This record gives sequence, C-alpha cells and structure tokens, in this order.
Amino acid sequence: MEPVPSSIEYEELKLLKVLDEGTASSTGERFFTELVRNLALALGVKGAWVTEFDRTANRLRALSFWMNGSYIEGYEYSVKGTPCEAVIHEKRFHHIGENVVKLYPDDPDLKPFNAVSYLGAPLVDSEGQIMGNLAILDDKPLPSRERILSIFRIFSSRAAAELQRIRNEQAIRSLRSEANYLREELFDVRREKRLLGNSAAIRQVLHLVEKVAPTDATVLITGETGTGKELLALYIHEHSRRSEHPCIKMNCATIPATLLESELFGHVKGAFTGATAGREGRFKVADKGTLFLDEIGELPVDLQAKLLRVLQEGEFEPVGSSQTLRTDVRIVAATNRDLLKMIREGAFREDLYYRLNIFPIHMPPLREREEDVILLARTFADYFSRQYQIPLSGLGDEDLRPLLSCRWPGNIRELRNLIERAVINAQNGRLNVQELVLGTSSGQTLIPDAVAYPMDANANPIPGRVLRAHDLKEIERRNLIHALEVCHGKISGKSGAAALVGIPPTTFASRLKALGLSKKT
Repeated sequence: MEPVPSSIEYEELKLLKVLDEGTASSTGERFFTELVRNLALALGVKGAWVTEFDRTANRLRALSFWMNGSYIEGYEYSVKGTPCEAVIHEKRFHHIGENVVKLYPDDPDLKPFNAVSYLGAPLVDSEGQIMGNLAILDDKPLPSRERILSIFRIFSSRAAAELQRIRNEQAIRSLRSEANYLREELFDVRREKRLLGNSAAIRQVLHLVEKVAPTDATVLITGETGTGKELLALYIHEHSRRSEHPCIKMNCATIPATLLESELFGHVKGAFTGATAGREGRFKVADKGTLFLDEIGELPVDLQAKLLRVLQEGEFEPVGSSQTLRTDVRIVAATNRDLLKMIREGAFREDLYYRLNIFPIHMPPLREREEDVILLARTFADYFSRQYQIPLSGLGDEDLRPLLSCRWPGNIRELRNLIERAVINAQNGRLNVQELVLGTSSGQTLIPDAVAYPMDANANPIPGRVLRAHDLKEIERRNLIHALEVCHGKISGKSGAAALVGIPPTTFASRLKALGLSKKT
C-alpha cells in the first residue's frame, strides 16, 4: 500500500501541478509571462521575474517581471550590489530567508518593494554560459523547504531551456538575414576588387588607410561618383580587426524613406502594414563587423538623430518595439555631396557630421590620377577578356594612350564600362579604344591627333605653301576656341584648356586677349 502524502507534500505536489499546467502550452515570451505570474501566485510571494544578462553592461533586463499583482514593463537593473550578483557571477542558487535589505543595503529596489526574502537561480546554456536568472521576492520570510527549492530548480531549468531555444531561433534568423544581405548588398567578390594605382593621389589614400584600418574609428569617405568609395570601404574592412565578421552595405539613396528606419534597425511583426514577420536590420546583422552607409547625405533628417544615438551609445530599438538592443559596429560612411553646404541649408545635422567625420578620406577623381589610367584600363581589359572569353592580343600602352586625353566625368566607373564595351567589340583580338572614346561623354573632351580642328583649304599647312601671319593667327585662334569648347570653358588645372594646348594658364589667357577672344568664347 502506497504511503499517503502529508499535507505539506500534498500542497507541494499541487503547486507543481499548477505551475506545470500554467506554462505547459506556452513558448517564447508568453512562457516567461505565464511562468512569473504562476510562480508568484502559487508560492504566494509578492514578485517573480526572469531576466536576460547583458555581460558588457553587467545588467539584467527582465524578459517578464511580476510584482504586486501586475506586470512591470521594461524593467532592468545593474547586477552589482544586488542579491542577483551571486546568482550571476557565481552561477549558483542563492536563498535569503529574511533580512535581505540589511544584507544588500546598496540595492535601490529592495526597500521600495518592502523586500524581506529572496530566492534566485541561474539560467545557464548548454555551454555553461550564464544567460540570466529566475528569481522571486517576498515581504515575509521564505523558509528553506527542500521540495520548494526542487520545484524552483525544475522551473529555472525549463526557463533556461526556453531562453536557449529562443536564442537559437534568433541565431538562425540572424544567419538567414545575414545571408540575404550578403546576397543582396554585400560587395561582389567575383569582380576585380583591388585598389590599383601608382599615382601620388592614390598612394596618399593608401597611407591614410594603413593608419585608420586597424582602429575602430569612424571613417567618412568623400569623392565624386565612380571614384571607388565603395571599394575603399571594403578595403578598410578587410584590413581591420573586424575582417572575420561581415561587412554590410546600405545605400541610403536607393531605399524608400519610409523603409530606411526598418532597414537600419529592423522591425517586429506587425510594426507597420506589410510587416508579416519580424526582420533584423543592418545594425544587428553587422554586429562586430562593419556597416558601410553609402550616400549618407541622402539620409532623412529625422533618421539622422537616431543614427547619431547609435553611433554615440551603441543602442537602438527596432521599429514597433520598446526593447533596446545593443550593437558593436564600425561605421564607414560615404558621400559625393557637400555635407557642410547641406548643414548650412538645414538638410544635414552638424552633430552627426562631426561624429562621422572623425577620420575623413577623400577619393581623388580619375582626372587627378593620370598615371593610373593605363594601369586600370589594362586590368579591366584582362578581367573582361577572361569573363567573356574574348582573347586579346598585342595590347600595348599605345593602344590605350587615347584614354589619357579624357576628363572622365564618370571616373573609374566610366573607364571600366568603356573597356568592357571595347572588349566586347574587339576585332581579331584588337581593341579600338580611340573610336569607342569618341562616342562617350569622355570623348567630348578628347583631342586625338587624327581629329585636329578642321581648317579651310587656304589655311591648311600644305607642304610647299608658306603660311602668312594671319594664317598662323587663325590657326591659333581656332585651336584656342576648340580647347575652350573641349574643356567647357575651364583654363587652369590638369583638365583645363591650357594643359591641353601645352602652355601656362597665364599665357593662354594673354593669347585669348591678344586674339580678341573671351573665356566664354
């Protein structure tokens, strides 16, 4: 005959049944809310809570907190000086039957809760790492009853298992999100992605990168479109201590303003129309890595304040959530706009600018890298020759020399596209770069030897005919006009008309005046 349970044992079995039935059908956040409520009611204590541990901040954030018959939202506290400190740092059960306030006088929350007793259990994952704790608090003594402690251990184990399950699901979602971003936004490593060049301008850029890449300093890359700002951002990441983690890209100009906040910070299910599922934002996916914010000047002003907060505090909330998340991300931003001008116009926050402009790097335009043009062109030609399986033969510097006379308003991107077309149109392995240049925007600034400005028959320097003074003046006049047209009225600089003609800008201006011409001719 089985022994009849005592009244105490009967109450304890009843307690176990109530707790089990109250949480059996729940998972996720609902499990924690049901657990703390049923635990407090079944044990007859004032409060119960389950938390998640933030190791970096040494703080506990409540996943659910029940106190005095209701839930308290957004509750978190520092571990130091609290009864939970032993639970978290020593990973052990901690029972204080009475006088908890006297034992922990530095805990600011115990007195307001009229606390007398405390019981806490660690939530440990399968690798032995602390995840958080389960605890109860009461305003009367809590005696040490082995069966009660055993029941508490059972439910702390269930809470730990549920928290680890949630974390595993989050990790899977994070990997999926990261994979999507890597497919959609990460740099295409199949392309040529090296910083090439021997010019003084690009050597100065590489010198700056060598200094800043190993640090976690925020970098602001400026420069015209097509100069390789995106490539430079990847180069910085690959030479940083974060290179083993993802480098995620977001172009602020290509995403609708209504979706930018969600793309940056993520959102929870139901946060807005169409949000049928939660999604992690770039800041979460890029955690411990690098986030490249391209076209940062296109970010709406209202979002600039939220971005500034993340940069300063490393914290953000997903759209539709009150939960504060932390992130450890290095920011590299880029723009082809004049941010200082935008500040004066009220279109860009001055405090955000100075937070981004910690280490500025300017990518020089291709017209200031004349020494690199042929090297880049040859690299692109080799790449597209392999990609399209179009063999090239006898490609020498002379074949590419017409490129040196171009101003390249589209910079490296324009050069790359031109070489790609040239390879596709190659005849018998030969590139006709000169002919192709004349049909591009760069061709408008080209003066190949074979396309000299046409003169009438009486002015042509035909062998055997001696040119008179006015013939020479007319040739010079037309040549200067042509140079001004080619350079859009610009005289000075490497891309100016004076450089094309081969004389100093002051001399060019003097000749214009002598010939009765103006700069706007």
